Amino acid sequence: MIEINLLPPEMRKVDRTSLKRLLCMVTVVVLVSASLLAVALSFKRYRAEGARKVSLQSEVARLEPLAREYDVLSAEIQQIQMRLQTIAEIRATRLRWGRKLDQLYAILPDYVWFSRIDLRQARGRSPLASGPTATLTLECYVAGADEKKYSEFRRILTGEVVADGAYTGEDFFSEFQSLGYSGWSREDFPATEEGVALKFDLELPLKPMAAPAPVSTPARPVVATQ
Repeated sequence: MIEINLLPPEMRKVDRTSLKRLLCMVTVVVLVSASLLAVALSFKRYRAEGARKVSLQSEVARLEPLAREYDVLSAEIQQIQMRLQTIAEIRATRLRWGRKLDQLYAILPDYVWFSRIDLRQARGRSPLASGPTATLTLECYVAGADEKKYSEFRRILTGEVVADGAYTGEDFFSEFQSLGYSGWSREDFPATEEGVALKFDLELPLKPMAAPAPVSTPARPVVATQ
């Protein structure tokens, strides 16, 4: 049935939008606006990240040849350092033994002579290991049968008795850990004035060589592909 409102316009009742519908409309408008804003910000961020990725990729492409060259140079430097260290160790060892023989000759008493000098290297040990890497063995003779000369010679080697000369026993013994004890035997030497001598062996283990200060190498530049 059709209803017709015959009241004049000023007396007609105006239908207003309900509060529930108004809230729904406002909510929809807010959500749509927030979504559009989020999409705009995301797109802007995406474009910024894309530009940053392109920049980083170009930077990586520029640095990769430099990094490879750095690796090659670093490997060459390490090889050179190893060679220099080996040469320094050999040179120090040679100089030390030349000096040791000079010191031993300077403090050697007239009544002592050697029949054999032997240097035995420890197997499988590095020159920079913590334990003794070699042992010097002296096969010695003391003229006569006086045991006091045997004891005196040991004290001369360790520096307890100072002999005349450019070096002392402390200079000679400074690079050895200990003076091994060994018994002695009596042997006849008719051609000598005493006619007899005391034979004994001395073992002197070497102190480990001091490790050289490690050479710090610069850190490799980090180049990561994005």
